[in-house]
Amino acid sequence: MLLALLVAGSAMRLTDSGAAVDRPLATLHEMVRAVNAGEAAAYASRYAEDAVITIHGGDTLRGRSAIEAYEKDLLREFPGTRFALYDVWRKGPQAVVHYGVNGRTTSGRAMGHEGLLFYQFDPAGLITDERRYLDSQTPMAQLGLLGPGPPPARALPTLPSEMAVHIAGAAVESRNTALVKTALAALDAGDGIAFLAAFAEDALLDDLSEPGPSTGRANVKAWFDRWKHAAAGARTTNIRLVAVGDDVLVETLVIGRLQAPLGRLRPSERPFAVHRAAIVQVRNDRIARLTFFMNTRELAEAVGQWPPSAAK
Repeated sequence: MLLALLVAGSAMRLTDSGAAVDRPLATLHEMVRAVNAGEAAAYASRYAEDAVITIHGGDTLRGRSAIEAYEKDLLREFPGTRFALYDVWRKGPQAVVHYGVNGRTTSGRAMGHEGLLFYQFDPAGLITDERRYLDSQTPMAQLGLLGPGPPPARALPTLPSEMAVHIAGAAVESRNTALVKTALAALDAGDGIAFLAAFAEDALLDDLSEPGPSTGRANVKAWFDRWKHAAAGARTTNIRLVAVGDDVLVETLVIGRLQAPLGRLRPSERPFAVHRAAIVQVRNDRIARLTFFMNTRELAEAVGQWPPSAAK
């Protein structure tokens, strides 16, 4: 009886041989296989019939048929796309997935990006809800659709050969969550000293809307200064923090005004509300790596600067 309860509670089933199978993980493996095989229908079959995908700064897809049509269009536009998962964090019926994708247009132009997915699964291991974080302007810049820089286009991601799986339950998870909340509060307060105090000396901050990562506290401080100069007074609402082992996965909503240039965007009097997610890796009670996922298209739309002039 105890085994049956544990299996049911963790969305797992037993094979004929008695081995346990994690249904959500099996779903993720099948999705990777299907995309790399160009099979949109097989990919969409891993979603519940009434599943919803919210692409922050993009479309909202409702139902399996809409998901299949959307994926079919992507695979037609970028044939031979390669899709891979870096990490999967599992906590009950939830999973958070860090993915990468590389592809080419029908004319051979290369593009690629990384993103973060927040999934909810049903007992059968099908996805009922997905919230997708990526920067739409990254592949546009790589394809030359935004015109000349600055900033330069981000390099295509190096895709992993296999995914790492992390399961919740470590004793440090509540302490790590508190550290992340403190760091985000310091960012909102414009308190650079408190923000940097949360980071290890050799920490890396990778804002995927920028051309590359910022390594070491001095460069983390430079990122902090760029953001606070452009969005002074911006406030962050924590929507969800999922602690799994040494990592904290974060969904936030950031509200403010652009008071100075940020990347390709000009200052604006229009208020913005933009979704930003993060992977925060904590080691020895300090942030070792912070990866931000924010769709600059969502920000550009909010401040009246979408589509970009080069794309009009």
